Amino acid sequence: MRAALRDRRFRIVYFAMVVSLLGDASLLLIPAVLAKKLTGSDGAAGLTLFFFTAPLCLSPLLGYVIDRVDRRRFLVATCLLAAMAITPLAAVTGRDTFWLVYPVSAAMGLSYAATSGALGGLLKAILPAEALAGANGALQTARQGLRLVGPLFGMAVYAVWGIGAVVLFDVVTFAVAAAAFASLSAPPPPPAPAAPRGRPRDEFLAGARHLAGDPLLRRTVTAFCMMFAIAGATESLIFAVIEHGLGRPPEFTAVTSTAMGVGAIAGGLGAAAVIARYGELFAVGAGIALYGVAVLLWMVPAGVVVLAAMAAGGAGLTLAGVAEATLTQRRSPGHLVGRVSAAFDAVAGAVQLASLAAGAVLVSLFDHRVLLGVVGVTVCLAGAHALRARSMGSSAARPSAV
Repeated sequence: MRAALRDRRFRIVYFAMVVSLLGDASLLLIPAVLAKKLTGSDGAAGLTLFFFTAPLCLSPLLGYVIDRVDRRRFLVATCLLAAMAITPLAAVTGRDTFWLVYPVSAAMGLSYAATSGALGGLLKAILPAEALAGANGALQTARQGLRLVGPLFGMAVYAVWGIGAVVLFDVVTFAVAAAAFASLSAPPPPPAPAAPRGRPRDEFLAGARHLAGDPLLRRTVTAFCMMFAIAGATESLIFAVIEHGLGRPPEFTAVTSTAMGVGAIAGGLGAAAVIARYGELFAVGAGIALYGVAVLLWMVPAGVVVLAAMAAGGAGLTLAGVAEATLTQRRSPGHLVGRVSAAFDAVAGAVQLASLAAGAVLVSLFDHRVLLGVVGVTVCLAGAHALRARSMGSSAARPSAV
């Protein structure tokens, strides 16, 4: 992590992302809370994440564009467009306008998908391979660690000044992030000449083919898909846990999110060391399995246990996320990394999308404790799928020759 932070260009990127993520964290829970408060439905609240995740299906198209443009300028444009896209949320004032939370959630998800793909290629271009895990760890720590202050800050602003003030704050953070990305004096040069372009169809599918052809990346995406196939239901289940298990109002999600942020800081800070010693695949499996155990602990009707489980889940997800990002960057050529990252997001996102939709329905049909048991066990099995490949994970710690 220190090696990455010594690079001036990475410090600019890090500052831009931290500022933007602070605004996003402040707004992140607002659509779901508004939907819950205005409709009283756990499913309506959970559907906000369905719409947030839906744009991941466009990731292959985004990756195709990202690998052909100046990634610095792409990030500037993404920040500015995202600032405009979230403004309709300020118009949500009652049941007749609550539907606006869904297109805004979709816009937020599209911004996330675009930024994630471009950022992966940018980091590979400006940093040596040995610094990638530390850089990803620093960014994931910031992303998840801002749960400590972002949601609570957003809820406080919402309670005192209303939704308009929260939206304005996020717009300002996007503008500052755009200015920071624009301050990079020149786009960083690629580490190697770009490969010759082929037919448009082949170029469009190149990322997916690379993902399927690399055994380490293939096992990683399989483990994540196994997790997302069932874990999307937790976005609706958490509201049931808070209401029925803990007897708290929906605003308590700000507290649970903060607890997850505490764990995420630990996961992000320790990710590079775990990856260096055991390899990316082991880190993916251990992180996913830890999240599965955490979900099982949500069944305990005690606030301290649920908050501790949220912290453990945050650590697990961050560890797995850092390992996946690092593995993708190391084992993908520079001219292809955007499309490989986009293909991963599209496959995992499509699986999660179906899970989110199913979870919004199932939470109203079954006892939330039964669903938590099914989700927790399945996620643990997904982690075990990656952990079985520990010997392969050791080789993943070395950069690919491609």
